[in-house]
Amino acid sequence: MIWKQKNRHKPSPNLPRHPPLRSTENQLDFPAEESFEASSDGWPAWPPQTPQLTSQIERSVTEALHDGQWGTYPETTAGKGGSPGVYERCRSSVAEAATQWAAPPGVDLFGVPPQVRLCPSGSSAIELALRTLGAGPAGGKQKAATKVILSAYDYPGNFRTVELLGARPVLCDTEPPQATRASCSPAGISPCLTSIERIEAPPESVVLVSHLHGQLVDSLALADLCRQRRWLLIEDACQAIGAGRTQLNATGQMVFVPVGTLADWTTYSFGGSKPLTCGNGGALATEFEGKFQKLKGMVDRPSDAFPLSPLQCAALLPQLSWLTRMNQIRCENAASLSELDWASVGCTAIWNNDPTVVRAPYKFPVLARDAPTRANVLHALRSIQVPCGEGFRAMHRTSDRRSDKPVPLKNAQQLSDALLVIDHRALLAPDVTERIRKCLIEMR
Repeated sequence: MIWKQKNRHKPSPNLPRHPPLRSTENQLDFPAEESFEASSDGWPAWPPQTPQLTSQIERSVTEALHDGQWGTYPETTAGKGGSPGVYERCRSSVAEAATQWAAPPGVDLFGVPPQVRLCPSGSSAIELALRTLGAGPAGGKQKAATKVILSAYDYPGNFRTVELLGARPVLCDTEPPQATRASCSPAGISPCLTSIERIEAPPESVVLVSHLHGQLVDSLALADLCRQRRWLLIEDACQAIGAGRTQLNATGQMVFVPVGTLADWTTYSFGGSKPLTCGNGGALATEFEGKFQKLKGMVDRPSDAFPLSPLQCAALLPQLSWLTRMNQIRCENAASLSELDWASVGCTAIWNNDPTVVRAPYKFPVLARDAPTRANVLHALRSIQVPCGEGFRAMHRTSDRRSDKPVPLKNAQQLSDALLVIDHRALLAPDVTERIRKCLIEMR
């Protein structure tokens, strides 16, 4: 497939590209056999416990304590000798980790590094992104509440944030599972483009899509649709930092297109369970200077009304250079798990081995045939203490007072009733496939 730039706001890929800017600070020699200390359940602990990472975090936090940055306004603080402070170094490193560092060797980055703003959580990042795009209720010059199109199967906080702002949620369906082999489907989680195409919404409506459970939305096709209909696009990459696709541009050059490159805003989360964590935290990214300046006008009063603290930045910063290798380990184990005989226990793994996709698995999804089957499989997995659980509860049952449902939502309902997910820390265990294989055999 020849990749062409579709977003009306973006520069043409035929123009000279900026070479990828890769940071050499804290680059990690991360051996494939690196082991993680186990928690009491016998699976890798979270946050990750390794002597090397723990030492780096301790050193980073200690530095912020000793030079006084821990008790300052983060966005205005410099480090020793006038060097960039821990907040600024964290902010720029988040942009690199989400884009340049994830690019495969020898593949240039499409676009330029985005503008990044750190914030208290992924949920606040979604809220701020919606606010900058004008999402809100009817009133003043706005004759009707802003329509925000999002999947009926999504992180519930996204739906609630749309409600909080007085905008109108409009629900689309998810992709149907496509069982190309008995126990695995390459699709079945992401919002369905055909479903979104059937929705009627005026210009300046917002499309909010999430990259969930290691699956990536078709950002290129979605950005093209938004361009045609003059919709605005937010990509929620809270579960997908470092993910993207390698594709050919119009000149035949292979480029890496990170998630969110074609969106108006991209959001990330550093919450307590996320692959990058500082307990709480998040970030917004955009390549549009005007949108970034509008955000600054909203949050700088004059100090940052939505900050990430210097201590959180100090704890997060050393983890960023680990991201790519840890994502690779999770992907290798997820691909191996997808080969198991899930059909023998009434399930289908959802995983796509497309070599052009760079994933960042947060969960490994498995779709059971029904709710009782899901309960049985979860019981068996928990018997060997696999960190796992049910997927999100879909919003298909919300009342007509709370949301519009212009298209059928049967696939989202199936996910709500029967999806189970295995946590990303299990995907760091070198023997995860063998342990789960034995569990499935005992279930038969």
